[in-house]
Amino acid sequence: MVGLVAALVLSGASGRGTVLWEHFGTIHVQDNGAGKDILDGAITPQGTNSSSTLYFKFRVVPLSDSATKSIADFEAGLVLVEKGVEHLGIGSTHIAWAYCAWNVPKSQKGYVDLNSARPELPFNWEYMRASIPTYIAFKVEYVRGHDARVTVWLNPDLSLGATEINQPQNITTTFEAKATFDEVHLLHRGGNGAGGWDFSQMVIGTSFEDLLVRHFWQRWWFFALIAVGSLAAVVVMVQLVERRRAHVQIALLERERAVATERTRIAQDIHDEVGTSLTKISKLIEMIHQQPGAEKSNGDLTNAIALTARNTIQAMDEIVWAINPKNDTLKEMADYLVYFTEDFLRPTGVGCTLDVPLKLPDIPITAETRHNLFMAVKEGLNNAVKYASAREIRFTLNYAAGVLTVEIADNGAGFVVGESLIGNGLQNMRRRMNAVGGELQLQSKPGQGTVVKLRVALSEAKLTAQ
Repeated sequence: MVGLVAALVLSGASGRGTVLWEHFGTIHVQDNGAGKDILDGAITPQGTNSSSTLYFKFRVVPLSDSATKSIADFEAGLVLVEKGVEHLGIGSTHIAWAYCAWNVPKSQKGYVDLNSARPELPFNWEYMRASIPTYIAFKVEYVRGHDARVTVWLNPDLSLGATEINQPQNITTTFEAKATFDEVHLLHRGGNGAGGWDFSQMVIGTSFEDLLVRHFWQRWWFFALIAVGSLAAVVVMVQLVERRRAHVQIALLERERAVATERTRIAQDIHDEVGTSLTKISKLIEMIHQQPGAEKSNGDLTNAIALTARNTIQAMDEIVWAINPKNDTLKEMADYLVYFTEDFLRPTGVGCTLDVPLKLPDIPITAETRHNLFMAVKEGLNNAVKYASAREIRFTLNYAAGVLTVEIADNGAGFVVGESLIGNGLQNMRRRMNAVGGELQLQSKPGQGTVVKLRVALSEAKLTAQ
């Protein structure tokens, strides 16, 4: 957007020379005699040794009609003055009664009628009509030691893109005249004070393009305003987008906090209510075992109840750990897997070797990932103990490049990978890993043990084949 505006600014300024002086307000002139200088030293005086080229433009509105015979002769226009002496004048002389250039000694009449696109038949020139605006533009080419070459256009095309070359010949007048000056006057004299003239949109520059009429939307300040407005709009839009994004993020965090609070409450309730009741049942069973003759009367039943209570307490602990939001970190995950592995293998008599880093980054991990990974590890340990008849299990945990890898290696019986083994739960483990964007890799041969590798990305990192 800003680049487009800058291009428009540059295109609008292309071909321009240097505006030496300009005045866009209206100056009313009526019976002011010799007039007054309007430049106030803004332009370097042009003398007989000058070789530059200047372009002039002014808009005039005559307030009296030169064709009305009741009005006496008058002169009005823009005049170049040098040391108090009037030289070239453009407008109307009291002799012509029409748009003309005066003080032109080489002309037989002392003035030159200006060609017009709306001539007074049968002439090529036109009278000044009251209240009809007219643009007059002229070029002065100074020649050292000679009179200047002057070109005048009456009501020229001054729209953007126009040039002096494409102006119609029927509005173009050329001649030579003395055009040196150190002042420029606006004058109106004679005519018994009839109306006067209004001058406006006056420009003196070094290029025809400096004279072109620019609407407010074609001027540099308008482009600058558009650029500033566009930039401001972009800034406001960015702020609105960022504010909306922040509101969405805040709302998401609030929902996550609400969910975490609810998870904490559920975990606490399960631990306090269900856990306390199950522990009480377990203690009561122990008390029954301590009664004389209890083993003979209800031994099998009480043992079954005690085992069920212990298993239920263990399952409840796993559920409480899974839903408690304080465990949603890699460190807590690793600590619990180590604890569970040791606690699971302790009563089985299977040896255990742990290879887990002492320090792990405290990065977040979702409850879903924790739960599915834990259930897969639990299934892997159960398979090694129950089906592989392993004597030693090596548990390895590693985190690198955003990917968590858990490996369970045993020295059990092994099997042929790809053959369906009833009860091994491998398909269930693979399903759990796929559910969290992870994968299960399996290596096994009969008599050479089994290696189960579980991999899952914990960040924006992607899993790569290994």
